[in-house]
Amino acid sequence: MRTYRLLIMLLAIAVGANCFNADAKKRKSRKRVAKRTIIHPEPKNYDYVVGTTDAATVSDEVLEVAKYQPEYPGGTEGLMKFLATNIQYPEEAKKLGKDGYVVLQFIVEKDGSISNVNVLKSVHPSLDKEAVRVVSQIKRFVPGYNEDHAPVRVLYTLPVHFKLD
Repeated sequence: MRTYRLLIMLLAIAVGANCFNADAKKRKSRKRVAKRTIIHPEPKNYDYVVGTTDAATVSDEVLEVAKYQPEYPGGTEGLMKFLATNIQYPEEAKKLGKDGYVVLQFIVEKDGSISNVNVLKSVHPSLDKEAVRVVSQIKRFVPGYNEDHAPVRVLYTLPVHFKLD
């Protein structure tokens, strides 16, 4: 009886090891898939949108998410560089030792301009005011686009970090 148990256990181990080895061979033989990159459309002249009657392209609806999100020229890195070079830490906040994230929300319009800058999360009134001032200076974003590559209005949220040294 013991020999049968031992024989069955050895057979199970051999079969199991063979199955695991076959799975490993399958995993090795799979080709690696290249990562996909999202290609944003180049900004184009969309003057034809004004004369169209298509409700999707004429709509003044503000989207929270667009097919192609608005982007600052130079990307996130360019936006952070712009903020870092233009923010002046308010003296009042320095004296009080205030720092943190001021979260702003604004609309990137169809032409890439910015409107309706609002403070979502406040740290201190002087920091909020400085964040709004600097973000209001941003000239243009590459606007958001829908599936038809027509520009749309998009809600954009931006945290602005104030840190004391």
